[in-house]
Amino acid sequence: MSDNGRIIEQAAAWHAASARDDMDWDGFTEWLEADPRHRTAYDEVALADALVDEHRADLLAAEETEETGEVVPLRRAAFGWRGWAGVAIAASLVAVLSLPQLLHSAPDIYQTGDTAQQIALEDGSSVLLAPHSRLSIDGRHQERMALAGGAWFDIRHDPSRPLEIAAGDMRISDIGTQFDVQADHGQVRVEVADGEVKVAGQALAQPIRLAQGRSLLFDSGRGTVMVSPVKAEDIGEWRAGRLSFDSAPLTLVVADLARYAGVNVTLSDALRDRRFSGSLVIGDGETALRDLSQLMDLELVRGPDGYRVEQRR
Repeated sequence: MSDNGRIIEQAAAWHAASARDDMDWDGFTEWLEADPRHRTAYDEVALADALVDEHRADLLAAEETEETGEVVPLRRAAFGWRGWAGVAIAASLVAVLSLPQLLHSAPDIYQTGDTAQQIALEDGSSVLLAPHSRLSIDGRHQERMALAGGAWFDIRHDPSRPLEIAAGDMRISDIGTQFDVQADHGQVRVEVADGEVKVAGQALAQPIRLAQGRSLLFDSGRGTVMVSPVKAEDIGEWRAGRLSFDSAPLTLVVADLARYAGVNVTLSDALRDRRFSGSLVIGDGETALRDLSQLMDLELVRGPDGYRVEQRR
């Protein structure tokens, strides 16, 4: 059996098990996260099962017994994971599983300008998409997302719907919590206000669990990951018109100012390793930039395309 065939068989087994009271949800979650193909295969199996159930009258299959030649309608109770290798129904499922583009609608894409956008999910969860950000939402249960920019997530707990968010080179898994994500210019910052999330990525030796009051900062340019405490009142503070930083790299600070304060600002290479601690009010971008340059004794140079922060001469 091919590798893809084995994954489909495993996905079908997990799907059948999900209807039982003794479902191993922890094992299921580990299997989903072990390989991106697992989640895709599971979604396809679940959708194919739903399609068969919905169109059972049109897809009625039969099994002919070798002993009597009797034709017996295929009952749902017998439609376990081994049934995926059955005769008549198998042909339909092979077609379904090999053509996912026909079964999935296009992902929902949200893109903001100067203002944030509140996005309500079907299960009662919500996402506040930050200004100048982009979010795609995919999957039958809106369980796959991809973020570029910033967003505040308020997610309901549902073990059967493990959410995964792709942000830069990181993947954030959540089972029900409130957290803030910022992803831009090769940096990913995750801050947890309530509950717990898991952050994984090829740059990490193993997934990192972030509990309430913890922050993770990944810098792909330097190949570094820093986990540190964060004050509850500072998490997602952009929603209240303020940005707070604790020894944050200036590259991240100016990226946040560009997004939330609406100013076009660049940073000289000599300042990339400088760090900033403090709070900035973002109602007026130019004022926030002046405050930053004064607090750090830097020079703010205005040009035709915006501002540039440089070392003071």
